Amino acid sequence: MSARARIAALAATAVVVPWLVTASGSSATSSVIGRQSRVSGVAIAGGDVYVWSEHRSVQTGGGCTIAFPVRSRTTHRLGVLSAGHCVRTLDGGPAYEVHQTQRLGSEGTSPGDLLGRVEPGGARLGKHGDNAFVRLVAHRTARPRLFVGPVFTTKTIPVTGRMKLRKGLSVCYSGASSGEHCGYTVVGGPETVMFKEGNQDLHISHEWRASRATCTSRRGDSGSPVYVRRGGKAYAVGILSGGQRKAGECPFFFTPVGLALKTLNLKLLTQ
Repeated sequence: MSARARIAALAATAVVVPWLVTASGSSATSSVIGRQSRVSGVAIAGGDVYVWSEHRSVQTGGGCTIAFPVRSRTTHRLGVLSAGHCVRTLDGGPAYEVHQTQRLGSEGTSPGDLLGRVEPGGARLGKHGDNAFVRLVAHRTARPRLFVGPVFTTKTIPVTGRMKLRKGLSVCYSGASSGEHCGYTVVGGPETVMFKEGNQDLHISHEWRASRATCTSRRGDSGSPVYVRRGGKAYAVGILSGGQRKAGECPFFFTPVGLALKTLNLKLLTQ
C-alpha cells in the first residue's frame, strides 16, 4: 500500500467504507443510539455522541464516538477526545456542541442532552492529525473507563495508562455503532492519509494503520478509542479516523493518542 491511503467521504464508491460523520453541507447522518445513552451525564470511552452545529440558519449534525476522557493542562477542565473531522466536516462554528444522544422525531433529527463543546482551536485535522477536545459543560463528568463488548452492553473496563505505539502491536477499537473489535495488528505508520471532503483532497499526517482480514466498519465509529486490552484493563493507543475495504484485508487509520495530548495540551485520565 502506498504512503497515501485514500479514505473517501460518505458519498464515495462502495469499495471504500469511511467513518466520517457527514460531508460538508450534507444533511444529518446519525449513528445507532448506543452505549453512551445508558450512562446519562457521564462520558465514557466507546460511547456515542452527537455533534451539532448551528450557524447562519444552517443546522447540521452527525454521530461519532468518544475516545478517551482527558483533562486540560491549561484550564484543568474535564473533557473527552474524539476525531477532529467529526466537527470539521460540519457546516458551522466556530464552536460545536456535542450531545450525549440525538433525538429522532417527526420533524427530523435534533440534539439530545448537551455534554460539552468543541471551542475554536480545539480540533486538529491535517498536519497535526485528526483529533478534537470536547470540553464538558459544568454539570457533566467523565470516567477513565471504556465500553467493551457488543453495542448495547453496559460492561466497562478501566483505562489505566498508555501503550507505546509500534508495528506488530495487537489493538482493539470500541465503536458506538458497531461495538468492540479486537485482533487488529498495527502494520504501518506514521503516514499521510488522504480523503475527499466535498471537492477537496484533505491530507492527514501522522496517521498509523492497523489491519485484519474481516471488516467491521459502521457509520458513527469515527473517534473510537484504539487501545490494547490486557488483564481486564485498557491501555490507550489512538483515535480512530477511518477505514478501507480491500481484498483480503480491512485496514483502519488512527491518530496516536500521544500526538493528540501533546497538540491540544491535555492529560489522559487513568484509573
